[in-house]
Amino acid sequence: MTRTAHDIRLNKLYRVLNLIPAKYRAREAELMPNKWPEYRFLTPWDANRLFHKSFIEAYKNYLRTNIDATTAADIKIGFKLNFHKRNAHLTQLYVARQKADEIGLPYPAYLEFIFTFAAARRYRQPPQPNQLWPNEKKLDAWLTKIVEFWNNDRHCLELNRMKSMPQYAYYSDRGLPAQHRFRSELIDMVSTGAMSTNSFVAKHVFERQYFRIDSCDFLERSAAENAERNARADMGIGLLTQTDYRTLSKEDFYQSCFGVPGIVVSDNPVCSSCQQRKECELTRQSVISRSLSETGFADPIDEADRRGNRRRVNEYRARQRAMKSKANAAPSPEVAM
Repeated sequence: MTRTAHDIRLNKLYRVLNLIPAKYRAREAELMPNKWPEYRFLTPWDANRLFHKSFIEAYKNYLRTNIDATTAADIKIGFKLNFHKRNAHLTQLYVARQKADEIGLPYPAYLEFIFTFAAARRYRQPPQPNQLWPNEKKLDAWLTKIVEFWNNDRHCLELNRMKSMPQYAYYSDRGLPAQHRFRSELIDMVSTGAMSTNSFVAKHVFERQYFRIDSCDFLERSAAENAERNARADMGIGLLTQTDYRTLSKEDFYQSCFGVPGIVVSDNPVCSSCQQRKECELTRQSVISRSLSETGFADPIDEADRRGNRRRVNEYRARQRAMKSKANAAPSPEVAM
């Protein structure tokens, strides 16, 4: 039987439920509008896979540039990571990906900065996933450097490089937080002069259809009219082509936090303004129901941790009782007369 897109989504959410602790899953809603726009409709599982691939490439580039090209070609970094069983390395990767989402950069750009930062400080070994965020002593310097790295020119360049996404086309607008944030970001870029009006109109109005030209009242009128004439002229001679988007399904509009078990919707303003909230909650409950059916627990990781804690407490108490019993059984020392 062919699985539907919704079934595939449920399976990926079920994997996350069984592999990643709830305290990390709970952050997905707050991170969704911050992450790079290209990732806002990916499941956390797909985002992890993408981050993992980007990390391997960045690690090899570091070795190739700073240590040895042969070593870079032969190394098998990341290939042994188990994506099917709960393990510390997978959790570290998940948290590292969330840090990149928090900053809001594309994963390759974020990792380029991290490894360049490490090279400048002559670290003996390339950073591992749990070392991709600075400690408190280096945080201020790190933040200063990343602001320099992620300047307006780099931001605009990456936005223009980003693949065209039909979810952001003006006629696909469903009022979703991901869509609203993306349009706000583009408007900020052109309104502050970080992106030229000509580039904005050509790329994001005529080519990618993220805006209608008659709805761009945030642009200076004469500049917008001139940009429109230039764009239409370029389209007439074939220098500019309108993107032909595929027809989207309902599932294509599921945002990255959609249905993720562990999210507390009452604590998140993103959820309160989201049109997908009701269906999202139904999906979340569907994943939890499957877990209850197959494992007997709504959160298998939480239950496993509780069992582990109880076992450690019982073992500790048993040791204490044994020590006390041994002390009581020992003969009393003779009292000198």
